[in-house]
Amino acid sequence: MTVIYRKMLGYNPLNDSVYMSPRMRRYFQDRLCQELQSLLEEEQLISSSFPENANREPDFVDQSTMDGLRFNHHKYQEHEQNLRHEVESALQRLADGSYGYCSATGKPIGIERLIAAPHAMYCFDVQAEKEGYRQSSWG
Repeated sequence: MTVIYRKMLGYNPLNDSVYMSPRMRRYFQDRLCQELQSLLEEEQLISSSFPENANREPDFVDQSTMDGLRFNHHKYQEHEQNLRHEVESALQRLADGSYGYCSATGKPIGIERLIAAPHAMYCFDVQAEKEGYRQSSWG
């Protein structure tokens, strides 16, 4: 797997005093492009790795095993496709200038969160609420 990643030598977005400066945007664009390329390669590998033939296995246990494997394979494919769409959406937000800001509140998402998940579209509080977490249970 070949990864094209133009690392900005000596640049750390945590040390940048201006949130979403041009240099910081370029840093995250590079990270997102790398992630997208990796996901596309992974999708190609996944789609060719599992036979889609509908042959029935002679033994019901073997058939159940194959059905389970096929189900897991499709769930993994679905997960990877959803992640690809999130990365593409993040690249679109970079292009339109809304990247780095919560899609729900408009507040900055935060550098630490973007480093951990460059495709994040919500700040921590909104994401926690969407996932059903209560802030009081974190501390």
